[in-house]
Amino acid sequence: MIPTYAEPTPPNVSPYTRRIEEYVRSLGESLGLTETKGGRERLEAGYGQFVAWTYPEASFRDLCLCAEWLFFTFILDDLHTLKVYDDPEAWAPVHRRLMGIINTGKDPAPAWEQTPFTEALTDLSIRTGERLSPALHGRLNRHLDLFFQGFTEESENRFRGTPPGIDSFTQTRRLSVGMEFGFDLVELSQGTEVPENIYETDLFRKMVEAASDVVAWQNDLHSIHLDGMRGDFHNVVIVMQHADGISLQEAIDSAVARVQGRVADFLAAEEQLRPFLESRGVPSRTREEILKVTAGMRQWTNGCLHWYGNTTRYAIPTASDESDQQHAHLQAMLPSQDRAFRHSCG
Repeated sequence: MIPTYAEPTPPNVSPYTRRIEEYVRSLGESLGLTETKGGRERLEAGYGQFVAWTYPEASFRDLCLCAEWLFFTFILDDLHTLKVYDDPEAWAPVHRRLMGIINTGKDPAPAWEQTPFTEALTDLSIRTGERLSPALHGRLNRHLDLFFQGFTEESENRFRGTPPGIDSFTQTRRLSVGMEFGFDLVELSQGTEVPENIYETDLFRKMVEAASDVVAWQNDLHSIHLDGMRGDFHNVVIVMQHADGISLQEAIDSAVARVQGRVADFLAAEEQLRPFLESRGVPSRTREEILKVTAGMRQWTNGCLHWYGNTTRYAIPTASDESDQQHAHLQAMLPSQDRAFRHSCG
């Protein structure tokens, strides 16, 4: 069993579960995913249900924003592993283009390279900027940038052909799991905001990093057999197995212990948070809002684990679906002519 937080058990779920699943399926259809077998299979993974479990307090309007961001980043996570993009040089222009859209609400690519996906991302970026304060919006965008940087670092590791050491892996995995921006959306979903002078303190950063490790390593434990089959060593189990020269089961047991340790680290920091905020003179109402955000991190994690038991995203593909063909539908999202854009950017 994958360890997690004792509370909330069971995790809460949004009252809009059915509506948000329909919304995400409609979004996927508008992006062309229903035109291919792989795209239709991706839509069966239940991404609307995923945000219903991870952002249960959101209004339907805000839940739609959260759903679009999570759905788009799942697509991009799949996209960057395609051979055409899975090297730092190929991914760099895509990274620049994505951040250009996210930061400005405008696609820097010429009109002939724009697709329904980039148009939808542009619209989402504009709506998100209208919804959030400049401070939270800037933080969300910075964390999306770090998420894409994680893809670059994973590509660099694959190019070298050997698993990274555990410390290097941990830092990269914190980026590629994308939980910093995922937790920013907890604040959006709750209609609150952690003040920057609290967010950047050592104590709060310890909580964010511990929670990110918990989510990342839970995901690795859940997908270990899929990652092993694909030969992708960006998995805490595989990294430890390689580094320590131990069996798969021994590495799984070690990963379980690591998750338990990071859960304990988070809870210990959360216990210190209220007196810490009081010592900083944070007003009572703001203190409660911040504590609600950290509870939302636990909810996110437990909700995600619940979703793992119901999604097809991590199902092992059949032999005929192996290789890039499984995700061939994604090439229409950001077609390989982005290589030409790379050259135009110098």
